[in-house]
Amino acid sequence: MKKSFVFILSLMFIFIAGCGSASNLTIKLSTPKTFTSGKIYAMQFSVVDKQGNPVEGAKVSAELNMKNMDHGTTPVAVKEIGDGKYIGTANIAMNGDWMATIKVEQDGKIVEDEKQFTVEAKTLANAHKATKEVTLPEFKLMDQNGISVTKQDFLGKTVVLTFTYVNCIDPNACPILLGNFSHLQQDLKSKRSKTDNLLLVSISLDPENDKPEIMKEHAKKMNFDLSYLKMLTGDKKQIQNLANTLGEHYEKRGSEVLHDNKTFIFNGDGRLTHEFTGSIIDRDELYQDVVFKLEE
Repeated sequence: MKKSFVFILSLMFIFIAGCGSASNLTIKLSTPKTFTSGKIYAMQFSVVDKQGNPVEGAKVSAELNMKNMDHGTTPVAVKEIGDGKYIGTANIAMNGDWMATIKVEQDGKIVEDEKQFTVEAKTLANAHKATKEVTLPEFKLMDQNGISVTKQDFLGKTVVLTFTYVNCIDPNACPILLGNFSHLQQDLKSKRSKTDNLLLVSISLDPENDKPEIMKEHAKKMNFDLSYLKMLTGDKKQIQNLANTLGEHYEKRGSEVLHDNKTFIFNGDGRLTHEFTGSIIDRDELYQDVVFKLEE
C-alpha cells in the first residue's frame, strides 16, 4: 500500500451502504459517518466477481449528489489500492443523505450502480462514537507476564483495545496502531492525567508465534509503561470470538496476517463507546476521548 494512501485510509469508518450487483460484478461502498469541512472525505469501493473474487485493474469512477436536492454534482477522484479495493476522495460540505453513482469498466463492459449514504459534520459529540451496541464477550487470555486475564479484569475501567501481532510486516498497520498507544501514554504523562482506571490492550492475531515472553520483549522495545498496558495472547478460538464480536476481520496468509486496523474504547461496563477505523488516529482526539471517559 502506498504511503500516500495511509492518511486517507485512516479516515475509513466501515459503514456498508449496501451491495449492488449488475452483470457479473458486485460493488460495495464503505463511507465515514462524519466529515470535516475543508478536509478530504474518503470512501472505499470494493468490487468482486460472481464467485466473490476481488476485481483488480478495473476503471472505477463515481460522482455524488445530495438526495432529493439540486445542488449539482460532486466529483470523486478514484484510485486503486489493490485486492479489489478502490479509494475515492471528494469534498463534502453539507450534512444529509447522499447518492453515489458508481461506474466500473472492465474488459470492455460497464457496470453502473447507485449507493445511498448519510453523513454529518464532525463534532466532539459525534466523532468516533460507536454506532452499534456491542459488549465485550467472556474470554480468558494471557498477558505478557503469562498471567490469566478475563473480562472481569476489564470491568470498572476505561479500556482502549486494538489487535496487532509482533511480526507484522506492514509498516502502516501494527507499528502505527501501537504507536498510537505510545503517544497516548506520553500525553497522559505530560498532562498528568490519572491512569488508575485506564487499561490499554493489544490482542495478538498470531497467537501461535506471539508467546507471552515475546510480547513482553516487544512491549519493552516500544518503551511502554506496563503498569496499565497489557499485550494479550492465548487460545485462537477465544481471540476469534473477540474479533468477531467487535467486527475485526483478519486472515492469516503464511506468516502474514491481513487485518482491519481498528481501535476500540469501552466503558466500565464493558460496553463499546468509541471506534476508530484506520491505523492513523488523530492524537488529540484519542486523548480527549479517553480522558472524557475517565472523567465520567
